[in-house]
Amino acid sequence: LRQGIHNVEVREGDGALGAAVDGPFDVILLSGSVAEVPHKLLQQLRPGGRLMAVVGDLPMMRATLITCTGSGQFSTIQAWDTVAPRLLNFAEHARFQF
Repeated sequence: LRQGIHNVEVREGDGALGAAVDGPFDVILLSGSVAEVPHKLLQQLRPGGRLMAVVGDLPMMRATLITCTGSGQFSTIQAWDTVAPRLLNFAEHARFQF
């Protein structure tokens, strides 16, 4: 890998499914936006592990860092406003319709 970093594995696939059989993970990076982060992805973090994603709906989304602070416990930092294309196959919020 570039910059002499050798302890990283980059995976491309359906992020909505995750890779629970290969976890737990130190870092999960979602490369687009989601309405909300699925709990099943959070469960794939090891204690101290982090997940970075763009979370929310247009017109405003938030760059969000979620850290696993212990078994089933998480802290969340919403760092800044941003917008990113939606990732496929992640659940959307229910929409009210007349």
